[in-house]
Amino acid sequence: MKNYQKIIKKFVADRDWDQFHNPKDLLLGIVEEIGELRNIIKWEQDPKKINQMILKKKAEVEDHIGDIMFTLITLANKYDIDIEKVVKDVIASNTKRFPIKKFKSRYTRSGE
Repeated sequence: MKNYQKIIKKFVADRDWDQFHNPKDLLLGIVEEIGELRNIIKWEQDPKKINQMILKKKAEVEDHIGDIMFTLITLANKYDIDIEKVVKDVIASNTKRFPIKKFKSRYTRSGE
């Protein structure tokens, strides 16, 4: 992740785009890309059909995920957030919150 943060930081700096990257617009960009990703499966309810739709439009899904990651990394760079560190922190926190013995094959949103 650190390497991607460096690459994207240079990409943005080389184009002098940081001046256009305020938090509101970066967040709206992420939300817009997530919305476009959602639109691929918008009205479908059947998980098997959703999987088929995603596989059929895999290149489009990859493009949206790439745009989301690029914009998220740009936001993190703007505020000197080390994405690798925060992801490791979340994994450590979730490992404690959701021990395997208690949560294996069980979904929960709250950790209870």
